[in-house]
Amino acid sequence: MAETFKRRAPSQWGEGAALKEEILAAAARLLAESGREEALSLRAVAREAGISAPSVYLHFEDRSELVATVTRRACEKLVAELRETRARTADHGPREALRSMGRRYCAFALENPRRYRLMFGVERIAGPREQGAGHPVTLVLGAWQEALAALPPRRRGQVDGGQDALLLWSALHGIVTIAMALPFEADGDGLARRADELLARIVAG
Repeated sequence: MAETFKRRAPSQWGEGAALKEEILAAAARLLAESGREEALSLRAVAREAGISAPSVYLHFEDRSELVATVTRRACEKLVAELRETRARTADHGPREALRSMGRRYCAFALENPRRYRLMFGVERIAGPREQGAGHPVTLVLGAWQEALAALPPRRRGQVDGGQDALLLWSALHGIVTIAMALPFEADGDGLARRADELLARIVAG
């Protein structure tokens, strides 16, 4: 399903959950437009959402928490679609399910370019390396690890679930990023074929 970052009508008093969603949507729009976490201010988010700045602090302690939540939501959306694709094609075997996941990953990026940039294209404020293990993008890596682990031994060849999941994801991200960076419409079918070729190289036939 293609992305939408719609500006909603202001919430009525007491609609805290709806207000939080408006704040997240506003932050997502601003991050996607600027491409820089450092350029985001809670005051600007409040202005974009049509609320007062103190209202933002009722839901988020600071910019870091807000950006982390926006990123996590985007990653969760991608992971949900990957897992749904895998479950839907599981009857055809784990290798076909993995192939379908690769195709869905490419399609997701093309259908949701702003959301994809929120996950991987925003210039971040660097934090301690120790925080990496809890970063939302590890959810995406986990989806690939699960899919590779489901392959029967005779299909895995020399596949290392952890290392090859990272290599697979990195390569898919690379071909998607190149396609999205070129100054003309991306070829979805071509991307799907390249994803198939990539998986064929990683997974023993």
